[in-house]
Amino acid sequence: MSDLSRQTLEAAELAGQRFYLNVSSRFSGLQGGTRFGRNTGNSLEFLDHREYQPGDDIRHIDWNALARSDRLTVKLFREEVAPHLDLLIDASASMALENSRKSEGLFALAALLRVAALNAGYTTTSWIVKDRCQRVEPDNLPVRDWRGAECDFSGNVGQTFAQFLPALRPSGVRILLSDLFWNEEPLAVLRQLSGNAALLVVVQLLAGKDISPDLSGNIRLVDSETGELIELVADESLLRDYQSNFARHQENWKRDCSRSGSVFCQCVAESFLQDFVAEDLVKSEILMSRSR
Repeated sequence: MSDLSRQTLEAAELAGQRFYLNVSSRFSGLQGGTRFGRNTGNSLEFLDHREYQPGDDIRHIDWNALARSDRLTVKLFREEVAPHLDLLIDASASMALENSRKSEGLFALAALLRVAALNAGYTTTSWIVKDRCQRVEPDNLPVRDWRGAECDFSGNVGQTFAQFLPALRPSGVRILLSDLFWNEEPLAVLRQLSGNAALLVVVQLLAGKDISPDLSGNIRLVDSETGELIELVADESLLRDYQSNFARHQENWKRDCSRSGSVFCQCVAESFLQDFVAEDLVKSEILMSRSR
């Protein structure tokens, strides 16, 4: 790993100290899994209210609130848990897009998320996903010292998840970092990854060139994962087709994340590397500022 990349990762880890990983009671209904807060606490510690839903424990109904408002609400409590994060990192060749900072942004975001998880009292396991899901050991190894942290897999990461799903922690939080540029039905993959999880977060990590490619004149396109080569003349029509297909692919992932109770976020590598703030993760309150 180059000295410049190491400096980026160290800066990302330092920036990660500003955040903590948050999976609060607002997410408790997504997966039917365990609720996690910033810190573990007494199982009788009151957190919040929400409307009563069929199947809720009637012992948690707030009868005083019912008398005041004629609305059934239940009390939410923080549970005593040992929260855990499984971080899944797509190391396929498309994540190392030529003349971009996509790969650098990928591992910098991974470094920041691991620190934010530790700040919230989580244990963490990181997985580099190629033809298999390789666990990074030991778990506390800094990203700059990871083996196999190169985006060089020429294959379909979606098939890897379908055929060789790793041993993910039950009732844990899972975050997938990927450009999602693989041919596999999103819902099938999401069901695999979200099974028995408290929450699955899908972060589509892109380069600016993925969103707005420079397509003009005679160009040669090479599939970074299959090596397939296409030569063509690029014009405005080709760019419109690309952008339409890109938007449709992204909308399919967003829709299926919603169906599976997962959270979808987008992160553009070049923007993230300017200030180490993953805006979508902050807006969705997956990442929370420690200054609050």
